[in-house]
Amino acid sequence: MPLNLPSQPGTYCLVFHCSTSSPVTIGKLGTYQIKPGYYCYIGSAFGQGGLKSRITRHLKINKRHHWHLDYLRASLTPLELLYSTDTMKREHQWAELLLKDEHSNIPIKKFGSSDCDCPAHLFYYEVKPRLEFFIAKSLIITDD
Repeated sequence: MPLNLPSQPGTYCLVFHCSTSSPVTIGKLGTYQIKPGYYCYIGSAFGQGGLKSRITRHLKINKRHHWHLDYLRASLTPLELLYSTDTMKREHQWAELLLKDEHSNIPIKKFGSSDCDCPAHLFYYEVKPRLEFFIAKSLIITDD
């Protein structure tokens, strides 16, 4: 995982691995059985501290639960990060790309998207996803 993140605002995709099945209660969304595989979480960081602040927080395990990802984080191992420092929020566009990916599915409806019309911002893959299509779609991506 990159250690030198920019403090600029931007959009990000965190890729995680889960090695064991376990029940997880996620705030008001309820309790779900998390299964082994890969999870991609799409988000944006346009507040104070930008990408560095938000992603650093997401990578911590012991913290107050604020975002949906906070509840799930202890069950996941971070593997990869893609991000853009584009000043335009792209989280909905990126979520749409993952939604259309034939290899993905939505493990928890409205996860990370309770404040928008997206079905979810968390996507499940049985095998590690190849996210080159972000670059192929001419999105501005930095992979440190």
